[in-house]
Amino acid sequence: MNSPIFQILMLLTVILVVIMTVVLFAVQRANQEIPGLRAWAYSYLGGLLLCLSFLLRPYSPEGVSVIISQVLLFTAAWLNLVATQIYTGRQPWTRTCFGWALLVVLGLASYLTWPQPEPRLRLALALGTGGTLMLLSALAMLSAEIRRQPERYLFTLACGAHGLAMLATSLGLLLVQTDPTDPERLEFVAQFVLIESIVVLVMRAFGIVMLANAYITAELRHFAEHDPLTGIYNRRSFEILLDKSVKLMRRMNSPLSLLALDLDHFKRINDTWGHSSGDQALRHFVRLASEHLRNEDVIGRVGGEEFVIFLPNTGLEAATCVAERLRALLEAQPVAGPQGPIPLTVSIGVTLVAQGESQEAALERADEAMYRAKANGRNRVELA
Repeated sequence: MNSPIFQILMLLTVILVVIMTVVLFAVQRANQEIPGLRAWAYSYLGGLLLCLSFLLRPYSPEGVSVIISQVLLFTAAWLNLVATQIYTGRQPWTRTCFGWALLVVLGLASYLTWPQPEPRLRLALALGTGGTLMLLSALAMLSAEIRRQPERYLFTLACGAHGLAMLATSLGLLLVQTDPTDPERLEFVAQFVLIESIVVLVMRAFGIVMLANAYITAELRHFAEHDPLTGIYNRRSFEILLDKSVKLMRRMNSPLSLLALDLDHFKRINDTWGHSSGDQALRHFVRLASEHLRNEDVIGRVGGEEFVIFLPNTGLEAATCVAERLRALLEAQPVAGPQGPIPLTVSIGVTLVAQGESQEAALERADEAMYRAKANGRNRVELA
């Protein structure tokens, strides 16, 4: 494996891995909130050290260089899997699990290096473990519940192809009974692995950067569409969703009800217990409402203590029952304040969106009903 072609390929691999490692660490440093990115960067660092260990192999004892290569290959593949698990929201495999697995691999590699020298089986072991971890990474990303992220398919393709290539090579080493010291065969295998690794390393790095960009884009979209305090839709996003629901209601000729809600005496909570208690009251109300609404119901915050809810496929009578249930729940469950429970009630206006009516007109009627509830003593439900 000292031919000019092999040396050129190895040097090219080192240069590419250096560039990609620097890029990933730079992206991670600028975006430390992206889950899994640090582990991916360290995975590429492990790959870089693996390449350097190959270049330095002629200058170090063979047994030591073999063990170092086994450790670096296994660690890089493991970190790639852990990074994928973290990014996709799964519980990553523990360090204890990594330690035991590494001990098993090291034990087998050491046995195949000194007591029972078997270079062919040793190489098959390295490729088999690395390929398995790469395939697990591909499966973890492919099966993740990530929406609006087609970027994951490039990463999945890179890891899956790399894993299959490594496993196929490992299987070939186990099944094809030829002289493992044959220089032509070793040269061919080494060049194939390097060329395949170069392509996959570039694809995987691009995939990781694209996943990082997708995460940032999703976070920005979330901040643009949601209220930062309560996590529910803001006015703009709520109105967009309401407009779509109104159009769907017209096509399907199905009922759609609106609830306008305003927390009673909210200013008094801020003045008496402080703004942190006011924020807690808002989150408390949103949590209660979200727990008792259906998945298809949508709640949004349109003002300081003002909220709106639309209920698809819900008539006026059923919507009134929902409003009354929310009112009673909030009255029965006060906010946990620093000096004790803080009573909290809500005034609610309910209306049914009429066929051909604009969403602005329906929202205005719901608001009018809500203000009547306030004028009539608060902590009540009024119909429009």
